[in-house]
Amino acid sequence: MQTYLFNFSSIQKAFSVRNFFIYTAANGTSLIGMWAQRLSVGWLIWDLTKSATWLGAIAMAEFLPILFLTPLGGVIADRYNRLSIAKISQIVTCLISLCLCILTFSNQITPFILFFIMLIAGTINALNQASRVSLVVNMVPRELMTPAIAINSVIFNLARIVGPAIGGLLISKSNVSWAFLFSTITFTILLVSLNMILMPDKSDKEKKNQFELKDLYKGISFIINNNSIFIIVLITGINSILARPIIELLPGFSDTVFDSGPEGLAILTSSMGIGAIISSIWLAQRGTLKGLSNIVFIGVLINSISIVLFTLSANLITGAILLGISGFTQACTGTGTQTLIQSFVPDSLRGRVMSVWLVIGRGGPAFGALVIGIVAEFIGFPLPIMIGGVLTALVLLKYISYKNTVALDLET
Repeated sequence: MQTYLFNFSSIQKAFSVRNFFIYTAANGTSLIGMWAQRLSVGWLIWDLTKSATWLGAIAMAEFLPILFLTPLGGVIADRYNRLSIAKISQIVTCLISLCLCILTFSNQITPFILFFIMLIAGTINALNQASRVSLVVNMVPRELMTPAIAINSVIFNLARIVGPAIGGLLISKSNVSWAFLFSTITFTILLVSLNMILMPDKSDKEKKNQFELKDLYKGISFIINNNSIFIIVLITGINSILARPIIELLPGFSDTVFDSGPEGLAILTSSMGIGAIISSIWLAQRGTLKGLSNIVFIGVLINSISIVLFTLSANLITGAILLGISGFTQACTGTGTQTLIQSFVPDSLRGRVMSVWLVIGRGGPAFGALVIGIVAEFIGFPLPIMIGGVLTALVLLKYISYKNTVALDLET
């Protein structure tokens, strides 16, 4: 039973690792700045254009590089020093935020300039993501991998709440330029902290300077050729495409189904965030791989059920409770899947394998939201979202008999 009881010694052990403590504290600050900047960019383009098309264009500028360049980032993460990659990327990130600050202070920003800047930001993010994800687990011993990944999930979800609040306050009390200045400062804190971290170079020394196209596919090949990895990626991928898009579709659902406007949307999104934070804290204190496969499989099933029940709920409070459960289970499956994959994959392939996971995790909900959103234009939101939840549950039930095999392969 101790696997499931609250015991925060694992969190304390993870934070006792010098490199992890320095990185986590600074990364949390930087993530707050990142979410503040995202809110500020959205507000800025709307203020400049009052155009929904431009809102979509700015989102596309950030998303498309992630979809197409993340696999290349995985190759880079495996061939070169991940800490050095993180430092270079963070320098560019600081410069991007500083440019936004200067351009808005001087009233020189235009929609086209903003689009170009966000395209650069999306490209840097795509090339850096695999290195950042792989870097965290390189900082701690294998037995602390679960709490380390879960701690980062807690911080990410907290920043998702705190960052926009700070950004919105700065915009309302002064102007968007000060929000970009705030983000620049937080990004600089992370850059300074990265230079305080000392780590051995674990990049792949073999053929370091000989890039071949087949390197891009080694991560995919590894997943396909390892049955347990393939199954767990498949079910979480289906969950990402069919069930997780509820997050992107909440504005329309809140307005057309609950007739609750922005206040209702805030309640629904906050409930998901709270669920995710509780889940991440729970996983962080477990401190073991044992039982993670159960958590992932059961989490996907409960998430699909909660989504179906959400589409049938008649009032906002019931819907918020169900979305809180959904947020809890989605964090369970996301953190659990990443931990199981990272514990199994060899370090020489870690970047490439995790880049595939990142594309599925980031691209899946966006693609699913697009398809479900198009259908919802004709038949409303509840039915297509419900179908997505049902299909997710059916796929999960088809593969649930492999649960013990997955546990045997990935938890030892």
